[in-house]
Amino acid sequence: MTQVESAPLVRNGSQGWLAAVGLSVLFVLIWSGGYLVGTIGAHSGPPLALAAWRFLAAFVVIGVVALVTRAPWPTDPRVYAHLLLTGALLQTGQLGGIYVGLGNGVPAGLSSLVLSASPLVVAAAAVPIFGEKLAGQQWLGLGIGLLGVGISLAGKLSNSGNVIGYVSTGLAVLAFAAGTLYQKKFGQTVDLRTGTTIQLLGATVTCFPLAAAYGGLHLPLTLPALGSLAWLAIVNSIGALMLLFVLLRRSSGGAATSLLYLVPPVTALLAVPLLGQPVTTSIFLGMAVSAVGVTLVLVKRKVRRPAR
Repeated sequence: MTQVESAPLVRNGSQGWLAAVGLSVLFVLIWSGGYLVGTIGAHSGPPLALAAWRFLAAFVVIGVVALVTRAPWPTDPRVYAHLLLTGALLQTGQLGGIYVGLGNGVPAGLSSLVLSASPLVVAAAAVPIFGEKLAGQQWLGLGIGLLGVGISLAGKLSNSGNVIGYVSTGLAVLAFAAGTLYQKKFGQTVDLRTGTTIQLLGATVTCFPLAAAYGGLHLPLTLPALGSLAWLAIVNSIGALMLLFVLLRRSSGGAATSLLYLVPPVTALLAVPLLGQPVTTSIFLGMAVSAVGVTLVLVKRKVRRPAR
């Protein structure tokens, strides 16, 4: 199987630039929508039951796609182990933690704000693990992006959830960062269809026992619960993760996940028609600041060579 080499997210030429922008915008929209739909689903039934059934449904769908399209499967047993562990981290660890937090009173905006700190963790850890180097401009961009997130959601931080909710949300950050780094190190040569199928199997196997022990597996047969399940299983479990893996192949770990800085303000904007939440001036200001930060991280400065 041909190995896919990592390349800068912003490539020379208009086509590469447009592709990078398009993938980035789509990633932010889908990831933002996941918090909104997840909020609805987490309040419609047991949070971990929503996650478990989501993983199972997504596993079945992408598995059928992989079989019908005759996608290549890994031949090395170690690859399966790596993918199963990545799925447990990126899916069960991250999303299970988010849903438990939402179900225990952590506001969706605050949850997305906390998760947006993942790029700092990923970028810092990628330096010793992968030998990646972030220029001063990129470190500055990470800081500015985090500042923009804080500005956009400053008015939403007064609400408080309980200790379990905040601890689970914090664990979700660590799980996402670990899964992103693990995926970048061991998932570069795997077909996206079969790789995602195996990862979702790992998530399903690990999440069902946790869901059975925490709230049970019963999911109400209501439109909010089933609609959330369908959206999260197809759009977020499959679409969002595939986009993340594509971005990881085109850029550094810190640069790809820095797009999460745009998720909280975009989530707040989408909440206007979907959840009836008002938009304040701070949200627009935060979006602008975050956009500057993300741009500094993604756009690499050209190094001028001295004339000979």
